[in-house]
Amino acid sequence: MATRKKARAEPGDYRIDPLEIMSTEQPLNGQEKALVKRAYDLYDEFRSQLQESHAEMIKARKMRQLRQEEQSRFSPLSMTLNSCIDNIIADQIDNMPEAVMVPEREETSQSAEEMTDVVSYVLEQAGWPGKYHSIMEDAAVTGTGIAQIFWDEDLENGEGMVNVLAWHPEDFYPDPNYEDIQDGRACFKTTTTSVAWVEEHYPDAKGYVKPDKIRQDDPIDMSVRTPSSDEKVTLLEFWYRRYDAGKRRYRVHMAQFAGHALLYSTELGYGTGGAKFESGVYAHGKYPFELFRYRKVFRWPFGTGLAHDYEGQQHAIDRYSMYIDDNARKSSAPRYFIRKGTGITADKIADTSQEIIEWEGADIREAMQVVQADPLNGQVYQMMNYLADTMKQDSGQNQFNRGEGGMGVTAASAINQLVTQGGKITRWHCEQFKDSFREMVEQILWVLSDYMTPERKLRIVGGWNSDMTMKDRFVELKAPKKSGDALPKPAYTVRVQVQRHDPAWTERNNQMVQVAAQTAAAAGTPIPPYMQFMMMQGVTNKGQIVKMLKDVDAMAAQMQQMQGQMQQMQTQIAGQQAVIESDAKALGTPSIVQGAGAMAATQPENERYSTTA
Repeated sequence: MATRKKARAEPGDYRIDPLEIMSTEQPLNGQEKALVKRAYDLYDEFRSQLQESHAEMIKARKMRQLRQEEQSRFSPLSMTLNSCIDNIIADQIDNMPEAVMVPEREETSQSAEEMTDVVSYVLEQAGWPGKYHSIMEDAAVTGTGIAQIFWDEDLENGEGMVNVLAWHPEDFYPDPNYEDIQDGRACFKTTTTSVAWVEEHYPDAKGYVKPDKIRQDDPIDMSVRTPSSDEKVTLLEFWYRRYDAGKRRYRVHMAQFAGHALLYSTELGYGTGGAKFESGVYAHGKYPFELFRYRKVFRWPFGTGLAHDYEGQQHAIDRYSMYIDDNARKSSAPRYFIRKGTGITADKIADTSQEIIEWEGADIREAMQVVQADPLNGQVYQMMNYLADTMKQDSGQNQFNRGEGGMGVTAASAINQLVTQGGKITRWHCEQFKDSFREMVEQILWVLSDYMTPERKLRIVGGWNSDMTMKDRFVELKAPKKSGDALPKPAYTVRVQVQRHDPAWTERNNQMVQVAAQTAAAAGTPIPPYMQFMMMQGVTNKGQIVKMLKDVDAMAAQMQQMQGQMQQMQTQIAGQQAVIESDAKALGTPSIVQGAGAMAATQPENERYSTTA
């Protein structure tokens, strides 16, 4: 009897043999296979060249977690570097940037004001303060913070909205041959996950996802925890650009891979339900990432942070702390030298409960000596404190910037001067971060114009109207229309201003408001008290104060004009009354005004205030 041949299970069937899964090839056409090969070739190249930078980032993370490689087993580690990093992050949070749209044409002035509110709304919905904190910590520790700007279809109850995501630089692979990632051939965003997760979210790839092999020489592989119940795999998000020579513009595309299996492709329409992004994912043609670098490196995409600058200095501080700790422990444990044959035993010396110990001899020092470690030279303490103070000064976080006292300075003017001079480094980094923030907001404008339909409206609440009531209005985005597959640049110039949060800045701002109020009162155009309070609560820059003062001047001018018109009307009425009285006198009859008065005088009082139908 002939046996029936077992039917081959379809890929993804749980009955399929694991060895057969490993040998199964994903059914792809020539273009799709070429895309997979190109992506993994570039990824292996980028990964190899960026390995040293990623290893330094992981080392910096360990220093942030007080897990330095050079440390004593018992001595405490110094928090000097961590404290400087904390203060630098706090400085940037105090100087958080905000975007103001400046119209390029007069007819777009109203739209620019509305787009300022829209961008603020987008950043608020994306949780920008928390994302900015994460980006600033990455920049201070590893040297690079990364923000991804993308269209999130799940936001706004499924209608979609621009979102901003903070991504750690250890999981980002730009082209190492270019300082600006927008000039590179591609960039990768990676996520370490499990084979089961990928197959659950991408069912078409089930049976084709091969687990990663852990590379012992790669710090990223060694730092990732592998799930015990499943195999690890790296999910690649591959961003690349195609150049259209005829139209002289780039088209940016995205593809996803895991375990050498293709999961998604915008260019080839794989996994998109048949839809192709022929003009690219985003009309701006850029990679949707913006890098916030603490200190730029010549011809290198990643920057350097405080851990790169002060790693050796922090190790020296820890080493001196170890010397002090070791000396203290040795000094607290004296060593006893006892001569044999004197009747004193080591057990008697070690037993501290015995108050009296008998022995034979004249002088105890002849039979026993106690030796303790000599105290350290005072230069050890001085050197450790000097290195710690130098790190604070060099990083721009001197004692006054950190809210500490000391340095022998007590005069308020001298302290303010030291704070101002110490903040120069902070201001320098703020300018760098403001430039990255401006480019990020420009991408937000592009994506809004690209994906939001013109008839869609947003309800914007916040700010104040001219009558000092809360703004609550629906904004309809005036997105530029596409010309073919090209999208015109939004007609706004992004200006970035600092939104200060520290109390000292608020106090100085309120003082400026008071000076402006006094100046306006001296000029004869006093500012109403309620407006002064509004300016103190919410105004953060001189431009807003000037605008409010102009509004006050306009109101005063309008009131003066109305008073002039009233005086002119009174003059005309008086002139007309004089003419009437003159004519009445000439005719010998009482005037209208006199006649009305005479009639009122002759009318009985009880009838004077009665009303008739």
